[in-house]
Amino acid sequence: MPVTFPRRALLAATAAFGLSGLPTLAQDQSITIMIWGTTWQTAFEQIAANFTEETGIEVQLMPQSNSGESLAKLQANRAAPGVDVWFTTSSVANRAVKDTELFAPIPVDALTYKDDMVDGSYNAGWVGAYAYPLGIVWRPDMVDGDITSWEDLWKPEFENAIAAPTPATYQGRIVLVAAELAGGSIDDVDPGIEKLKQLEPNVAFWYSSDAQARQALANGEISVLVSPPSGAKTVRNEGIEVKMVSPAPAPMTYDVMTIVRNGKEDLAAQFVDFATSPESQQIIATGNQNMPVNTKASVLPELASQYAKPEDTRTYDEDKVNAEYDSWNEKFQMTVSQ
Repeated sequence: MPVTFPRRALLAATAAFGLSGLPTLAQDQSITIMIWGTTWQTAFEQIAANFTEETGIEVQLMPQSNSGESLAKLQANRAAPGVDVWFTTSSVANRAVKDTELFAPIPVDALTYKDDMVDGSYNAGWVGAYAYPLGIVWRPDMVDGDITSWEDLWKPEFENAIAAPTPATYQGRIVLVAAELAGGSIDDVDPGIEKLKQLEPNVAFWYSSDAQARQALANGEISVLVSPPSGAKTVRNEGIEVKMVSPAPAPMTYDVMTIVRNGKEDLAAQFVDFATSPESQQIIATGNQNMPVNTKASVLPELASQYAKPEDTRTYDEDKVNAEYDSWNEKFQMTVSQ
């Protein structure tokens, strides 16, 4: 039975966005969402159906393969982009929404659930659809005991057992984790680079391909994978038991929703708001197993245990990350991955 959005809350949100009410909206209204096909299938197809049932606003899908190509397409067709809500990553969104002729601001004050959302999961340019903290996934049939902290990865028993992302993957989050562990910061990553150098004996390979790393864990070529929750989900889907923890510091990244200037900004804002409701976020947590951005979403206990605790999360200045992570990768290549 589909999860539905409370009608009273919807009416309140509709009024907050400056719209006249449901009867008017239900007449030949539609929006187009550009989103990754797998994300649509695992969660947002159901959310869109619930949204249409409650509002009468039809939702059309425009699938995308990657954010870079999609942004170029939107920019090339800015006079008539044909898209109302565009999904992308938080790092790409931070760059894209500076184009205020193409992207409309988020009506932050009118977001129904902003007080229940994870810190850093929304701003005037985008709203997080879900979060994926970088954490540690492992196979309990290959690892004795539980992994509870990042420092565990430096233990000698994990020699040649770990796959970890390069700094160019997940916007340099592995560097920021190591930097904090070593007493550095986003403004001083050199201690983190040295920390990663010390991890080298335990790293079977540094990956830039999610698929390769996840398959290596599934095949038993490694026992530990540094990954967001999607890595755990993929291996579980192959029938292999894994555990996951997102210890402090748990760097957060988001797949986010932006509003494109296509003449239907009010309708798009309604969908963005709807997608952050506890009911919608529950569908996301169950369907793609990423971390919901609404803290009131109901999550299965076995999934909740893999998400970061609020006090352990770290949200970074994406503009600073965008400006620096190429240089972090260069330092990494020169120092660690020679």
